[in-house]
Amino acid sequence: MSKLKHIWILIRKAIVYCKMYGIRNTFERIWCKLPMTNSYDVFRKNHRPEKTELDRQRKEKLAYEPMISILVPVYNVPDRHLIPCIESVLNQTYSNWELCMADDCSAWENVRDTLRRYESHPQVRIVYRSENGHISRATNSALELATGEFIAFLDCDDILTPDALYEVVKLLNENPKLDFIYSDEDKTDDGGKKIYMPYFKSDWAPDTLMTHMYTGHLGVYRRSISVEIGGLRTEAEGAQDYDFTLRFTEKTDRIAHIPKVLYHWREREKSTAGSQQAKPYVLEAVKKTKEDALVRRGLPGEVELIEDLHQFRVNYLPDVWPKISVIIPSKDNYEILSRCLSSFHELTDYPDFEIILVDNGSTDENRVRYRQLSDQYHMTYLYQKETFNFSHMCNIGSRAADGDYLLFLNDDTEVIDAKWLKRMAGQAFLEHTGAVGAKLLYPDREMIQHIGVLNLECGPSHALTGFSDKKVYYFGRNRLDYNYLAVTGACLLVKKKKFEEVHGFCEELPIAYNDVDFCFRLAEKGYYNVMRNDAVLLHHESVSRGLDFLDQKKMERLARERGKLYEMHPNFYQYDPFYNPNLAPRNIDFSLNMDDTRDKRSEIGCSHPYF
Repeated sequence: MSKLKHIWILIRKAIVYCKMYGIRNTFERIWCKLPMTNSYDVFRKNHRPEKTELDRQRKEKLAYEPMISILVPVYNVPDRHLIPCIESVLNQTYSNWELCMADDCSAWENVRDTLRRYESHPQVRIVYRSENGHISRATNSALELATGEFIAFLDCDDILTPDALYEVVKLLNENPKLDFIYSDEDKTDDGGKKIYMPYFKSDWAPDTLMTHMYTGHLGVYRRSISVEIGGLRTEAEGAQDYDFTLRFTEKTDRIAHIPKVLYHWREREKSTAGSQQAKPYVLEAVKKTKEDALVRRGLPGEVELIEDLHQFRVNYLPDVWPKISVIIPSKDNYEILSRCLSSFHELTDYPDFEIILVDNGSTDENRVRYRQLSDQYHMTYLYQKETFNFSHMCNIGSRAADGDYLLFLNDDTEVIDAKWLKRMAGQAFLEHTGAVGAKLLYPDREMIQHIGVLNLECGPSHALTGFSDKKVYYFGRNRLDYNYLAVTGACLLVKKKKFEEVHGFCEELPIAYNDVDFCFRLAEKGYYNVMRNDAVLLHHESVSRGLDFLDQKKMERLARERGKLYEMHPNFYQYDPFYNPNLAPRNIDFSLNMDDTRDKRSEIGCSHPYF
């Protein structure tokens, strides 16, 4: 797409945004994106609890007030970091805690002097180790001091927000059976004056965790399970918290997320908060942590470095690759279909598949040409002249399928990488996996068309559509593998048994949202839909398609089908467990929710609707 055309699209979108939200809101959105403006400062000002609220929390008597033991390994830390860390615990609005600190034989005199000043505090417990054992051993020493029902990890230079423990216990009062609770987090600079880079996370997402340690800080874990799994492993030094969390979550699924920043992670020189490049041994530790997890779980696979993020992804490798039935709906699209099929056969290295072509009424001329393609590529060709209904076509194809897995593939896609289908199939092999999606790029091989569907206030929308894939966005959203509530049916892989369990595609949604509805039903059954960003195809859908939302008739049809979608799934109306409420409710770019009326529900359109 030319630069002029791209500029024109941006102008048209800006005009529509003005019509929807008004000139003031449009200006504020642009202002917050300017380099000299720190939008997170504005966000924090609008969302931090007032002093009166903190005072109220201190006075509140909760029905269930479990002891929380905060574990702090201490080693050679300056007072300007250690004292704020300790004071952030002492200043908690929730009072039933104990601070368990283990000095790991620090060589700096200030450390022991500072710790001794807190020894007399009735809620502070300190052990002084006789030899340096690094983070894992020091944390385990602190764990030995703990008597609480729950433990929380706190680095000796980081800071808890005053309401951190209160928010955790408030959630435990709603569900006392929870074993693991994690919160959002941000970073602070060495001096503690600047706070930035918030990570607003999704609710529990097992595949996201297997890609990177997204739960991070604050993490609160049931102590009995922590002791059962042996605390932190010294073999995982450098990725000890990650290894611990992977092992912990193998013991329980009673996990919850608090969508609030409760932890400030200090970013200082040579800290993993800044860059894993600063500690090369961390990379090896992360790699070993994932490999060990595969062994424990009995899953064949390999760990692959994602170089531009210094992270590792897991490629699952079943002992026997299952047969995949590739279902391609198509009508009167010979040239486009031909390109799709030739690229599939020339590049795909998957060993066992069949292709089922479903035609709902091509002309006689194209029907002959489709049969020729069918003979050439040994496909099953199903022809039935009828009104277009994408769901019905997919269901017809599924009934003719012999494979254990079904791949629904648009005829306007093009394969560009040999390993794409193995990567998707390995993911679909997991018992908890629902639908698996692929990254789709526009024909320029740079612009993103699909990396997952966000269920925003205004309806399902493609994340980061129209953004350049050359850049890395919001914690690797276009690089790492993430759980999403939905993925597009343009390239969707699912186990046939699970497809049948949710009764296939809904034929009452013939054009739009049928793939979203299908993914919703998988999620309602307890499965996790996954976006594999390492399975990349081209999608020859028109780049200008985004302007369809200016067509009144199409908007009215979309509104009707969107209404039908939420009529069938009221629990997902304006709710997405994999999208944080602190992020903009109507934008696709993971920008902050700067709307002061954040609880106000809206029916107005998204910055980019779903098609």
